[in-house]
Amino acid sequence: MTKTEALQQYLFVAESAHRRESPAADAVADSFYAIYERELSYVYKTLGRLGVDPADLADAVHDVFVIMHRRWADIDFARPIRPWLFGVSRRVAAGMRRKHREVPSLDLQSTVDASPHAERDLLWHVLAALDDDRREVVVLHDLEGYTGAEIGELLGISPNTVHSRLRLAREDMRAALARIRGEA
Repeated sequence: MTKTEALQQYLFVAESAHRRESPAADAVADSFYAIYERELSYVYKTLGRLGVDPADLADAVHDVFVIMHRRWADIDFARPIRPWLFGVSRRVAAGMRRKHREVPSLDLQSTVDASPHAERDLLWHVLAALDDDRREVVVLHDLEGYTGAEIGELLGISPNTVHSRLRLAREDMRAALARIRGEA
């Protein structure tokens, strides 16, 4: 059984139990599935950008949506859902990284020479080498387009700290690229 099938089975069982408890459950289930369908690729991309090993991505996505389903009553739907999903994804990714605690080795020269997706592979490797705090800021700012103030609010830090982490992360990324190119 794939992770997607397992998630669907879990949701079916949870939805069936919930429908017996509440007549409004059909609307809740429809809303959950609509968000699931709309945000599935966003959660996959976010978890990958946060350093989850590709082999663990399906498990991590499953965990995010199970958490969303369990916490459904606590979600403030007057606000955009993506920051909430990012927060959950961030915690799930941190848990996955703690479990593995090493940056995957990668023969970058052969990857650059052979892969049609060399730039993407190189970016993933460089992002995986960053510490968690810096990676989160880079992902939110450079890949997701959030402002320093928005990132500060989302992560509970000051905008100055956001900009400092972003500057340091970019320095780390430049140094990593220089090492890969043999310039350092």
